[in-house]
Amino acid sequence: MLFSILLAAPPTLAMAGTGIRDLDTPAIKLKAPGKIVLIAITRAGNRLVAAGEHGGIVYSDDNGTSWTQAQVPVDVTMTCVAFVDAQHGWAAGHYGVILHTNDGGGTWQEQLNGLQANQLTMDAAKQAAADGDQSPGAPLAMRRAQFFLDAGPDKPFFSILATSPQDAMVFGAYRMVMRTQDGGKTWQDWSLHIDDRLSHNLYDVATDGNSIFIAAETGLTFVSTDGGTTFPETTQPTDASLFAVSPTGDGGIFVCGVAGRAALSEDGGQDWTKISVGSSSNLTSAHLLPSGILVVTAESGRVFISRDHGHSFTQLPDAPPMSVYDITQAADNDLVAVGSGGVSIIPAKFLNN
Repeated sequence: MLFSILLAAPPTLAMAGTGIRDLDTPAIKLKAPGKIVLIAITRAGNRLVAAGEHGGIVYSDDNGTSWTQAQVPVDVTMTCVAFVDAQHGWAAGHYGVILHTNDGGGTWQEQLNGLQANQLTMDAAKQAAADGDQSPGAPLAMRRAQFFLDAGPDKPFFSILATSPQDAMVFGAYRMVMRTQDGGKTWQDWSLHIDDRLSHNLYDVATDGNSIFIAAETGLTFVSTDGGTTFPETTQPTDASLFAVSPTGDGGIFVCGVAGRAALSEDGGQDWTKISVGSSSNLTSAHLLPSGILVVTAESGRVFISRDHGHSFTQLPDAPPMSVYDITQAADNDLVAVGSGGVSIIPAKFLNN
């Protein structure tokens, strides 16, 4: 299920605007906002904001008990959402769409779509050629950019790193990276800053101190220690695609992904130790709670926690009856999971047992 959600659907043509119906049509009206397929969830202050299929971005001001649909200008699957404070955030997803909100997720404005992103990729490739860029992706940059233009806006974004109301990077398929430093007024292709010659999918991003870690396809990881200017490849922890990355709270970094594969590094990605989370299902997200507990979700619906910085895990009881794709902690300390069945709440008492 997770793989089918992450893959973008072929563009559906329309008669106006971009010529692609899902980009030109607002999100469908939801009868039950908390029960659609939801792929990502986060906090905006005390508000919960989740994103999923058909442009569905929903929010809750009562810790996940009830949900309201946000105003969204596109009808595409949204795969990621991130906020820098209670008001300012970004969401992104299929067709290369990036949305922005400045009212806590109640209303969203489109800042970029895949047509524009493809042109930015071509512009960056031309500039790299003119500058004599020697980065690993530069030799194939023009060929890659032309492929993007020919294929159309069919590539999804998967994760967002938002560090201020002005600064954000959005990561996606085929090493697609877009960066803004002015709140989304302008975007630039940042893909050549990733030291990846073959353009793998970039699934998740997390920070630990001054380091930015990316978890990617085929078990690759990348780390930046210069504010995102360069992302060298680290030692490869596994050959299985990694869907999630998280700091562990003690200077370590944890990654996990396909078929329960997981690994832990305590030296910035130079060396990795294989970790057993307790599931052979795809591991879909990993998050460090303020308490220091590391939470990992699985496509099987199970949720696991580590109290020792990712070295060992236990399964929480009362697993959500659905595939779980993401999780966060509400203001009342309950865990709120999202997935194939919408929203499921896991009481905070299970974290204290």
